[in-house]
This record gives sequence, structure tokens and C-alpha cells, in this order.
Amino acid sequence: MTTTRTRAAMPAGPAAARVDLRRMLRLARLDLTLMWRNRTAMFGVLGIPAFFSAMLVVGSGNGNTTAGIDAVLYTGTGDLAFFLIFAVFIHLTTGFTARREELTLKRLRSGPLSDLEVLGGSVLGAVLMYFAQSAVLVVIIMAVLDGGPPADPVLLLAGMLGGAAVCALLATALSGVTSTAEMAQFTVLPMLLLSMGLSGFMFPLDGMPTAVQAVGQVAPLTPVVEILRTAYLGRDYTVGGDHGTLGLVEGWTVCVPSLLTLAAWGVVGAWLARRYFRWEPRRG
Repeated sequence: MTTTRTRAAMPAGPAAARVDLRRMLRLARLDLTLMWRNRTAMFGVLGIPAFFSAMLVVGSGNGNTTAGIDAVLYTGTGDLAFFLIFAVFIHLTTGFTARREELTLKRLRSGPLSDLEVLGGSVLGAVLMYFAQSAVLVVIIMAVLDGGPPADPVLLLAGMLGGAAVCALLATALSGVTSTAEMAQFTVLPMLLLSMGLSGFMFPLDGMPTAVQAVGQVAPLTPVVEILRTAYLGRDYTVGGDHGTLGLVEGWTVCVPSLLTLAAWGVVGAWLARRYFRWEPRRG
């Protein structure tokens, strides 16, 4: 007699923990291929970041400054975090929702793949895409904006991976309460708007009212922006920082609060994903 798994939440048994990287890579390739064939998804994930990157090139050399550095360089280092919203958060929210409603997740889960492989393949594809976009940004920062190479590549990588993990977990959770892929265009808006206005990726939080700063500092993307900008420029660009030059140890030290905030969001995201993610379609 065969049984059908009908769990709605993410499981935690041994089978769920089995991971084969080769199978995940194949799923990641499939995920990217499907995105490439979907023009709407491709525009959201690739077109909008490409537009922001082009604006960096067009705006370079305008002479404006923000927080003591060139304004375009300030935005460019913030884009390293902001692109997570498109490549990871929005992409995975839409993808998981669509595949759940089309029964694709259920079919994949019924085969030899573990649950983590089914989800991890899509996450891996999104993260690889984000790193490719970030590599283009680094080239622009170095070649066009005269920003030089990252001052602390290890801290930069830690912030990128931590931010990708948090965005993937939040996307997994949000997909569970999103009824259709079309509805995902609206359910992702609060996170997108919060990240645009209160993460500090383009405008410093230091000059905003105290209440706004308080909200912005606990937003999911804010610690990523602080870590990546500080790591890239080698200067203290955490909220309230003096923008002074930092050594490698000092850079990690000033980013401890941001790293802890990011870790806290990871815990919250994991709980939300386990609580709200669904394998079964929401309809009927």
C-alpha cells in the first residue's frame, strides 16, 4: 500500500536533510532555464537590476556627494544588497507559488529528491544569479566609479551569503500565503518598498527622523546594506557610524550589531518558512 504525503509545512526528518549537490545544480539549471523562457520573470529579475546598473554608469561623474563619498558610488555599493530583492526574494516568492499551484513541487517531491533538494535547487539558482549580478556591479564600481576593489572580501561574502539566506527564507514563507503567481506581484511590494525607502541603500538613514531610523534599522535588508557597504569601502557605514577608515578587525567589530540583526532575521525567516510554506495548492 502506498501513502501520499500531505504535509503543508516544511518537514524536519532525516529524508528532508539529505542533500545531493549535483541534483541541486541540475534543478538550479532547470530553474534558470524556465526563468529565461518567461519574459515577465526575466524582466523582473534581470531587467530592473540592469536598469539600476545602467543608471550608475550614466550618473557617474556628476560631482554629487552622499555621506562623504561620491553619491553614485554610495548607491552602487548599496545596490550590492538591493539586488537581493529581485534575484532572490521576488524570484523565489513567485517561483515557489507558481510551482505549488501547478503541482510541480508536489511531483518533484514524490520522486527521489529530498525536500531540501527540491527547494534548495531553486534557491541555489537564485543565489548564483545574484552573485553574477553582483560581479557586474563590482566591475562597474571598479572601472566606472573608481571605487577600487572590496576592502574586505571575506566580510563582503559573509554579508552577501547571509542576506541571500534571509531573503530565501522570507520568500519561502511568503509564497505559502500567496495564492497565485500573479498575486505575488502585490505580496512582495511591502518588502520592496521597505527596502527602497528604509534600508539605506540609496539614502542614508542618519538624516531621517528618529522614529523612521528605528524602523529602518530593524528592516531585513538594512543590516545587509551596512555590512556590504562597510566591507567594500573599508569605512564605517553602519547607521550612526562616523564613516572613518577601518582595518579588517575593526570592520568586523563595527558590523557585529548588523551581523546579529541579520542572524535574528535568519531565525525569524526559518520559523516563518516552517510555519507557512505549503507543498499543496491553496485552492480547493
